[in-house]
Amino acid sequence: MNTTHRTAVNVVLGLVFVTGLGLTAYLIADSWGGLYWLPDCVAGAVTGSLALLRGPQRSWPVAAGLAVAVVAIVVAQVADLPQEPGPVTALALAVLVGSGIRTLPGPRAAAVASGAFMVVVGTWLIAFPDEAGFTVVTVVNTVTWLVAVAVGITLRAAAGRAS
Repeated sequence: MNTTHRTAVNVVLGLVFVTGLGLTAYLIADSWGGLYWLPDCVAGAVTGSLALLRGPQRSWPVAAGLAVAVVAIVVAQVADLPQEPGPVTALALAVLVGSGIRTLPGPRAAAVASGAFMVVVGTWLIAFPDEAGFTVVTVVNTVTWLVAVAVGITLRAAAGRAS
């Protein structure tokens, strides 16, 4: 991928993240009221920024993004906030996970996929006490994880055949 293509992809991703954060903040403020939207937007902004900093052979943005998602899950549960990670965080994690699986060495790529799966499991675990588990957040996080892993593996295999 050349620099122009990478820049264009990051500009579009950035616009999607900003739009998603604004929409999510509005929807949470409308349904929960107050400043309940703030933790979700902070987690989404940090994870989205990390997704824009990703690069080949870079594991730190992926690890930091997974850590932000785990902290968001714990904070939301302890403080009785809306379920996390929200849609923008889930999308940013999908970008990080797919990129990590595609470019990192095998063991680190497997660790990325496993760590992201643990985030999905955490999302489901905190949904069970109040819900049947099938909340918008659990479904979005599960689907984005599945897509990220599938795309990452596919691009990794394609790169392997090309070399």
